[in-house]
Amino acid sequence: MAQTNTSQIGILQTISFIYNVYFHPLSAYPGPLLYRGSDIPKLFQLISGNDITWTHQLHEKYGSVVRIAPSELSYISAQAWKEIHTSHKGIDPLPLNPMYGQVEMDHFGAYSTLWQVNLAEHARHRNVLTPAFSNKSLKEQVPIISKYVNLLVQRMRENAGKTIDLCAWFHFATFDIIGDLAFGEPFDCLEESKFHPWIHFIITRLRMMLYGQVIMGMGIIGVIAKKLMPQRIKDDIAWHVALTIEKVNRRRKAKTGRQDFMTHILPKVEQPDGLSVGELYANAQILVMAGSETSATLLAVMAYYLMKNPDKLRRLQAEVRTAFASEAEIDFATVSKLPYLVAVISESLRIQPPIPLSIPRFVPHPGATIDGRFVPGGTNLAISQFAAYRSRSNFRDPDRFVPERWLGEERYADDNRDVFQPFSLGPRNCIGRHLAQVETRLILARLVWNFDFELMPDSEAWHVQRTFLLYEKGPLHARLTPVRRESVQVPSIVVEEKAV
Repeated sequence: MAQTNTSQIGILQTISFIYNVYFHPLSAYPGPLLYRGSDIPKLFQLISGNDITWTHQLHEKYGSVVRIAPSELSYISAQAWKEIHTSHKGIDPLPLNPMYGQVEMDHFGAYSTLWQVNLAEHARHRNVLTPAFSNKSLKEQVPIISKYVNLLVQRMRENAGKTIDLCAWFHFATFDIIGDLAFGEPFDCLEESKFHPWIHFIITRLRMMLYGQVIMGMGIIGVIAKKLMPQRIKDDIAWHVALTIEKVNRRRKAKTGRQDFMTHILPKVEQPDGLSVGELYANAQILVMAGSETSATLLAVMAYYLMKNPDKLRRLQAEVRTAFASEAEIDFATVSKLPYLVAVISESLRIQPPIPLSIPRFVPHPGATIDGRFVPGGTNLAISQFAAYRSRSNFRDPDRFVPERWLGEERYADDNRDVFQPFSLGPRNCIGRHLAQVETRLILARLVWNFDFELMPDSEAWHVQRTFLLYEKGPLHARLTPVRRESVQVPSIVVEEKAV
């Protein structure tokens, strides 16, 4: 009997494979035979961490659109960006696949703004959150941000001449900033020179988060796999959720007259058109992750590629060190006027985008036209940012770190800048874009003003990383040497905040 069942399963799989390759509504789209016929090859790439490099290689071979699974397409064109992510010709942006937010629903009984499928519900979340990230709000929050930038510079001075893990220090800074802005208290990573257990949990559980998403898409097999999850993992998740709730509740009870994210958000909790308490918890978790991990990754990428390209580093040093008479003059307004520094950030976002893959979208029935071709309903699709920015069809010298391409250098006049959307497009674009700009510009300028950088030999290939939703980054070992000047003015790390 068992042999008969096995044979039947094999026959059904063969029939399914033949259908997917030759008769499926996506059969005309290009892609490798095995990937067109079965979900298994793509799942293998996902769980092995090779997703972005594999997708990039497929686009180099097959062009701007590739069928990477029986019901999934990957794009790298500017037109696809607009047609997937923005409203056009009376058509709404394509929705998310509801399965991706199920983990949040399980934990908090609600979706965050990131995983809200319904556009009206997503707009409700954004209307509550947007004031916290406005330019006016960020100006009020600059003293909080500067406090931790100052402390980062101080820690770098204390560790001058030693081999340090720059990637870890960038995480310390960005998590402390977002912790203070979101919860009214830092994680004390910079103060204690180590990861807070909650932060360590997030960074070290990226694989688990990816596997959770994979399981959600496996139907009844996924339900069974979820039930078989080891108790230790369930306990870790429960601890993480409980700590998120605890931190939010503590901030809700705190009486403070200073401006932070919750100043704008809390008055809208449990109000008409506001957020439920569950939605507040879910959004707080997303704000911490999105507002820290991505900025830390960008800072590490910038430092790495500058150290790997000494001529670029020297040009940036010359710009920063001649633009200011003292370090006290370095603030967000002044660093935003440094063209080469801004170009370095843009090129870092291009060569290794902090979010290498866009969140997949779902084509509802009866279908949609994307990049000039009809896509049937029921199809998952996404823009692969890494593949788009490394494509020879979009950028000249795509694997070279060339900030000059953003400064009008004629050699790069034909670069397809419309495809460069590191903060996404449309109503779901990155709400924390301005915060990321403040953090990265200030930190990069302050470190370049104060230190010379040297990459350690064991980190020469740091950029070779696997991805599990985000990059699995190893240590970025470097040595920082203080710049010698007759007089260096260092701002105090103590910042006066508004009175209660």
